[in-house]
Amino acid sequence: MWHDSTWLNQPTKIDRQHPLKFTTEGDTDFWRNTYYQFNRMTGHALLQPVPAPSFSCRIEVKLDPHQTYDQAGILLYLNEEHWLKVSAEFIPDGKSHLGAVVTSFGYSDWSSRDIDNAVFDQPLTFELVCNEQDVELYFVDGETKEQLRIAHLHGEGDWKVGPYACSPNLEGQGCDVEVIAFDCREV
Repeated sequence: MWHDSTWLNQPTKIDRQHPLKFTTEGDTDFWRNTYYQFNRMTGHALLQPVPAPSFSCRIEVKLDPHQTYDQAGILLYLNEEHWLKVSAEFIPDGKSHLGAVVTSFGYSDWSSRDIDNAVFDQPLTFELVCNEQDVELYFVDGETKEQLRIAHLHGEGDWKVGPYACSPNLEGQGCDVEVIAFDCREV
């Protein structure tokens, strides 16, 4: 399944390839410049070339979060200046977040909505649909498909896509991630 894929920041601990199971490292994240005044491109992603200019990808991922901001989902990546991600982000003392980060010309922006922490008791499903350079990002809950974001990709080139996870907490020890299914195909 992962034969055409390469790691962006390979995690130290990979338990197995089928299904893909790994542990994030602490102090890992994908974020550029905006608001927080830092740049981190240290998250873990297993990326493969996009199948066509118009394609869809769906991931089913199980995240066992421990620390604030532990997260997992799909990353669509061109370079450090142009990428986007859709995921769930864990907040232990309140509502967690479903959200998307879109990075263009080196600046990230984030859209999110609150979700109950019980969402992490089961696998999470996200979908990304790309039509040329326009992208729709979804959270899928059973038969319900909720649109989280529509964005435009500004960078042109050889985009790659795949599962990602990170643990931004500076004191964090990482978390376990299992990619149960990942399917990417031309539409």
